[in-house]
Amino acid sequence: MKASKNLILSAATAVGLVSIAGAAQAADVVMDQPPAPPAAPVISTPINGWEGGYAGIALGYGFSGETAAGLPAPGNDIETDGFVGNGFAGWNWQSGSFVYGIEGDVGYNGMKGSNAGVESKGGVDGTLRARLGVAATENLLIYGTAGGAAERLKVSDAAGSDTNTMLGWTAGAGVDAKLTDKVFGRVEYRYTKFGSESFNTGSGAQDVKDSSNKILFGLGMQF
Repeated sequence: MKASKNLILSAATAVGLVSIAGAAQAADVVMDQPPAPPAAPVISTPINGWEGGYAGIALGYGFSGETAAGLPAPGNDIETDGFVGNGFAGWNWQSGSFVYGIEGDVGYNGMKGSNAGVESKGGVDGTLRARLGVAATENLLIYGTAGGAAERLKVSDAAGSDTNTMLGWTAGAGVDAKLTDKVFGRVEYRYTKFGSESFNTGSGAQDVKDSSNKILFGLGMQF
């Protein structure tokens, strides 16, 4: 009887030891599992928010303009200023943060002035330009622009007046800022210089050159 009790006790002890050993091995298996792999990095693709066509209007002020006239005496340059405005349209392409495209505008140049009895007055003008810029943020484009320019200029004196088409070049820089997904505001500076044309007001022919500085504030829409 005593031997049977000892046998049962020994068997129970063996079962308990096996259970403890199994639990320890299971704990080791749980603890030895490799850590989960890190999440794959998220690669953000630039949003081509400036690509496509657009159009708008701009108003501003022309200042420090100069019409170089030859009569009544050489060197009688005419200082001009006045309000200006145009309608513009263009197309942008975008590669990453770089934005490039082409833009044209047609408007009215109200700059005028007079000196020594000779008056200069602007009229219809327009430009065709290339643009190159950087999208500083998704909603802010900083750009430079340059290209050809044309205008109608009227020169008058006591003997009469003459109007000619002036051809030249223009260059400047600006900022476009999105106000909504499709609407943007604009601030732009441009310098324009025209070559020489002959004007005959009735008192004799004279060679005239013209130039201007403009600050423009615009509102445009993408489409």
